[in-house]
Amino acid sequence: MGLAHLASIAVLPHSLWWMSILLVMTLWCTKCAWGVWRGAPAQKLLVMSALMGMLHMAMALGLPWMGEHHHSATAHSSAHGNLMLLLALPEFAVMFWAAILCHIQRSRLSLSGNLLTGGKAQV
Repeated sequence: MGLAHLASIAVLPHSLWWMSILLVMTLWCTKCAWGVWRGAPAQKLLVMSALMGMLHMAMALGLPWMGEHHHSATAHSSAHGNLMLLLALPEFAVMFWAAILCHIQRSRLSLSGNLLTGGKAQV
């Protein structure tokens, strides 16, 4: 996803403000994904990808609080909305896989907890 954000900075015209936000989103996305790749809990990646997917949907649909994105000095073509929707799809795919990974990580924790207590619940 980080590469998709960098590509949108390079290909699509954005104001300095939006380019800065895209860069921050790219760094945030990369940091979360790298941490999960290295074994960190996947909850942050799950939340980040869900928020980013919803944000892309809001920008593509032109919801009132996001309307400024498409009506700024660097007005976008109608194809830009389609690109925003396309960016939302992988965000939701990452969210889906992060949810599965969260379940796997939680299952491993509960399994290791049962092994440590001999399968008995601690009070």
